[in-house]
Amino acid sequence: MLSIWLKHKMNMARDTLIGARRRVKWAWALVLLAAAGCSEQVVERAETRPLVRVGVARQDVTFVDSLRVQGSVRAKDAAVVSARIPGTLDAVFVDEGAQVRKGDVLFQVDRQNLENAVRAAKDDLAMAKAKLAQADVTVGKAKLDADRMARLFEGGAVTKDALEKAQVAAKSAMAAFEAAQAMVTKAETGLAVSEKNLSDSCVRAPYDAIVTRKHRNVGDYVGPGMCVFEVENPSVYEITFSLNAAHFARVKLGETTVRLTRPLAGVRDIVLTYRAPTVSAVTRTFEVRAQLPRTEDVAAGMLLDGEIVFASRAGQGVPSSAVADRGGSDAVFAVVDGKAVRIAVEAGLETDGWREIVRPALGPDKKIILEGMLLVNEGDEVRTQDVSL
Repeated sequence: MLSIWLKHKMNMARDTLIGARRRVKWAWALVLLAAAGCSEQVVERAETRPLVRVGVARQDVTFVDSLRVQGSVRAKDAAVVSARIPGTLDAVFVDEGAQVRKGDVLFQVDRQNLENAVRAAKDDLAMAKAKLAQADVTVGKAKLDADRMARLFEGGAVTKDALEKAQVAAKSAMAAFEAAQAMVTKAETGLAVSEKNLSDSCVRAPYDAIVTRKHRNVGDYVGPGMCVFEVENPSVYEITFSLNAAHFARVKLGETTVRLTRPLAGVRDIVLTYRAPTVSAVTRTFEVRAQLPRTEDVAAGMLLDGEIVFASRAGQGVPSSAVADRGGSDAVFAVVDGKAVRIAVEAGLETDGWREIVRPALGPDKKIILEGMLLVNEGDEVRTQDVSL
């Protein structure tokens, strides 16, 4: 009986332990299920709508159609002063850096020989004139003799042969006179050439200028067209650019401007004054020029940065990041009733991070997605954050 009772007590203790273990397992199961349920609730409550920044389009943006360029400064009036006649440089009257006035003598070529040539030409002319005077006297005498012989022949006092000899002598005297006249003309031409050469031996400044370079010195032999000096007029400078041929038709003289990166004498925008009439067949470029304001900050040979402005206009605009190609055309997104709405636009110029919206008009009632538009599609629900432009 005792053994049966002990066995019964042991079975009851075992059942109690098993029940306790089961209750622990069920408790843990309930905890896990509760945790899982909480997680599902958290996921359900998590925000899935993208956050975008919105604002209204600006209506006063200035858009510029321009091209970045670098130009070279040069004097508008610059010249190569060359020798006009062959000879040795007798004298050089100025040096590099000298300021000269129009008409000042810069150098002289072989003047002594040219002065001798002028004196010789004057002597030749004087001799030719003397011979002409002598021929004139001879012509007068021959005409008188021929007239007298004609009267005598009519009176039968002389023979026809004597008359003809007198007439031939008169014609010979006239031919000699005409030859003497030709010699005078030739001598006058020779004297004019000699005087011109003498004048050309002294080469003068073509205008008020600065001597920028000297190529020859006293004693050097020079010939016609050989450069001796380079001069330039510093009162007027211009800047010159080379543009690609694709921009040829876009340049309008008197309208197209150059906007200098660094203002000169307080001036930033200058109007183009020259466009080359043709495009280079080698480089496929053409030259444009603009006159620079007078300032001591500029010298020939300097490089200046700027941009050629083909067009400038004010219009409505949005940040460039707000415009994207959607479906093969430009578009922006507006937020209407918490959803993204695609608006097809015609985009124009882009300047300093702003994109021109030509059409349609984006009034103040349109909340445009300025940042984050790449995260949304048509109809997506979004959260918004207002920004001012």
